[in-house]
Amino acid sequence: MSTRNVQEEVSILVFNVGSSSLSFKLYKHSQVLLKGKCHRVGVRTSHPSSVEFHHDEMNSLQDIDLPDHVTAVRYVLDYLDGKGIDFEAVGHRFADGGGYFEKGTLVDVDTRSLLDSCASLAPLHNVAALAMIDVVAERYPLVAQFVVFDSTFHTGLPDVARAYALPVALADRYRKHGFHGLSYADVLEQATWYLGETHFKAIALHLGTGGSSVCALRDGCSVDTSMGYSPLQGLVMNTRCGDIDPGIIIELVQQGYSAEELTRTLHRESGLFGLSGGTSSDIRDLAIVMAHDARAKLAFDLYVYRVKQYVGAYVAVMNGLDVLVFTDDVGLRVPEVRSAMCHHMDSLGIELDEMRNAAASPDRIEPLHAEGSRVRILAIPNDEERAIYAEGVELLQNAGQDSR
Repeated sequence: MSTRNVQEEVSILVFNVGSSSLSFKLYKHSQVLLKGKCHRVGVRTSHPSSVEFHHDEMNSLQDIDLPDHVTAVRYVLDYLDGKGIDFEAVGHRFADGGGYFEKGTLVDVDTRSLLDSCASLAPLHNVAALAMIDVVAERYPLVAQFVVFDSTFHTGLPDVARAYALPVALADRYRKHGFHGLSYADVLEQATWYLGETHFKAIALHLGTGGSSVCALRDGCSVDTSMGYSPLQGLVMNTRCGDIDPGIIIELVQQGYSAEELTRTLHRESGLFGLSGGTSSDIRDLAIVMAHDARAKLAFDLYVYRVKQYVGAYVAVMNGLDVLVFTDDVGLRVPEVRSAMCHHMDSLGIELDEMRNAAASPDRIEPLHAEGSRVRILAIPNDEERAIYAEGVELLQNAGQDSR
C-alpha cells in the first residue's frame, strides 16, 4: 500500500500519553476528524479531572474521575464506540525506546517484549502506554498498533552531552537518552518556517502539565537536553524531583527505601506537588495561591529558577542564543510563568514584551519579544499527535510492502 493509499484509506487513532494527561486525535486523509484531551489524569490538584472532545462542530468538556490512563483510554474508546466511529490503526507515544529502536515500530510479539523491558525507563509514560496497548488489543484484536519514540530526536547528541562520569562499564550502559523529541521536532519545524531561517541557535522550553524539559538546538539538531537517562533529570516538574544530589538517594537507600518506594517518591510525590506540601502538582494552581502560601511560592520560584539555570547553561554551551521558544500547555497558557522566566534575563539578550505576553493566543505562533531584544521569543503550539501520525503512515506503508 502506498503512502497516499494509507493516508486515504486508513483511519488512524493517535494517543499521546503524558504523565498527567492523554491527548488523542483521529486522522483520515491526513485530516483530523476528532480530537480531545483528558486532563489531570492520576494527579491531585485543586480542579477535577476532565475530558474534552471536539467532533463535528461539537465541543464538550465533562468533569470525570480519571485515576489512571487506563480509565482515560477506556472512556475515550467508549465514546468512539457510542458514536459508531471505527479506525484501522492506533498509534501511541512511547517516551523511551531504551536504545533498542532507531525509529518507531509496529507492535507485535517480538517488539512487545522489547517494549516491556523499557517500562522502567519512564514509569509514568511507558507503563501507561503499555497498559493502553493492552486495552486496545483486548477490545480490537484486529487493529494494528504502533509506537513512536520521544527519544529518537536526540540520537545525534554529542558524546560530551550524552555521557555520565561513571566507571567505564557503567558509563557505556547509562547514557542520556533525552525526551519530548516529538514536541521539539515539531516546534523546530514551525520555527524554521516562521523565521524563514535554517541556521540559528535556539533553546526550546517544553513546559507541560506533567513533564517539562529544555532543549538546546543548533542548526536544527539537538545538542543537549535537560532530561537524561530517565525523565527524572532536569527541571522541577509537577510530581518529579528533577536534579537532586545523588547522595540523597544513597542516604534514602541506607534508611531502608526500596526501589519501588524511591520510584514512587521521586516520580509521583516530589516536584511541585511535594515541595508545595501537597497543595497542587499544577503550576497554575500555585500561581493563584502563592501570594499567601509560602510553600506554594517556593515551589513556583524553584520551578522558574531551574529553567533559568538551564537557559544560562545552554547559552554558554552554544556560545549564544538567537531564539527562545515556549511550548506545551504551561508554556503556551500561563503568561505568568513566561514573564517570571524572562525576568532579569536581559544580560543574555532576552527581553519580553509584557503586553504581547499577556495577550498571546495559545493556538498560534506568537512573537513575545520586546522591540530591541537581541533574542527572539516565540510561543509555538506543538502538535505531537501529527508527528506520531506521520511516522505511523510510513510504518504501515512499509509493513504493507513487506507483506507482498
